[in-house]
Amino acid sequence: MNQKLINIILGAGIAILLFLQLKNAGNAGGASSVKSDTAMALKLAYVDLDSIQEKYVFYKEKMQEFEKKKEAADRDLNNAFQKIEAEKNAFAQRGNAITQAEYENFQRVYQSKMQNLDQQKQILENGIAAEGAKTMEDLKKRINNFLVEYNKKQAYSYIFSYSAALNILFYKDPAQDITNEVVAGLNAAYNKSGDKK
Repeated sequence: MNQKLINIILGAGIAILLFLQLKNAGNAGGASSVKSDTAMALKLAYVDLDSIQEKYVFYKEKMQEFEKKKEAADRDLNNAFQKIEAEKNAFAQRGNAITQAEYENFQRVYQSKMQNLDQQKQILENGIAAEGAKTMEDLKKRINNFLVEYNKKQAYSYIFSYSAALNILFYKDPAQDITNEVVAGLNAAYNKSGDKK
């Protein structure tokens, strides 16, 4: 959530700076035709992050791995919980034959097992969250690295990101959408890298 807030603030800051730069270039009028030409020469583009998540093979493979790990962790935790509950039910079936000391001992052991299960669940959830954050950082790094090379030929002044979940662009001209080129380039680089499963 904090990362989204930072992205919103950074995106708003960039938009304000861009607006001010264009405004200053327009206010300079004939006094500074160089500034005006520079402002008019700004070349902008954007990349739709939702499309990258949908079409970029690296991301899709990582998300499939992530889901498999999450499902396996859920399955393991559920099996452990069912085992503890089965022990509890078996103990309860002894009914009146249970002594007070046996009951107290069982409660201690049962509570300890449940606490251990909660700790195990927390450790697994933290591990999955950390892996998800690492994957997102890797995705961001791959996109940034690709765009640096891509932009050597294209010479865009700014390349924005767009996402339906985090929309800071009020208007986007489809003619400035370079998403398909970026996805194709990312997939080609990923296929060449040898990281592909």
